[in-house]
Amino acid sequence: MRYMLVLCAALALVATVNAELVVNGDIESSSGEQFDPIDNWGPNGAWAPHAGFSPPGGGYVPELGDKFGFYSAGGTETVGQVVAANFAPNSSYQFSGWFTGGGNGEGEVVLQIGYDDGGSFALLDTLAITATNAWAGYEGLTYTTADSGPELGMPIWVRLGDGSDNPPGSSDIWFDNLSLTPEPTSLLLLGVAGLLLRRR
Repeated sequence: MRYMLVLCAALALVATVNAELVVNGDIESSSGEQFDPIDNWGPNGAWAPHAGFSPPGGGYVPELGDKFGFYSAGGTETVGQVVAANFAPNSSYQFSGWFTGGGNGEGEVVLQIGYDDGGSFALLDTLAITATNAWAGYEGLTYTTADSGPELGMPIWVRLGDGSDNPPGSSDIWFDNLSLTPEPTSLLLLGVAGLLLRRR
């Protein structure tokens, strides 16, 4: 009985670690009219209905819901969110989403993971993705912390970058189903296994 309780607690811990961290990543809870700001995301970007806008290479993808976000990646605009979680040591975080090059079917979207350094974005890692003329899902950017680092204990900040980044973003980008998922590390799993063995 004790073994089953510990096992259930361990599975619950792993499930918690795999929880989605961003709010309104699917853009569906955005309020107001089309072209209004996206709830929980900023400082730039807006939302539009899938039913009224299709990229040149592909139409509606049902799993993306009714709304999507868009922004000018080639200018000075960024779209991001400080999530309600802090960086933990020896942990991996995957920032992914669906993207397309919008009306002209092309562009570069820059995925970035950083932390909130007193109201300023402190970049940790970046990845440029070439957006095509149809909606497509991308595994995106994964950042793994170590035993120490300035980001540990700091609020996690994810964003889509702009034209001044290296590599730079370009053109107008449409995005949807943004996700930040922490992944259980080998150290976490080893710790759970050790706990189970100790309880037996």
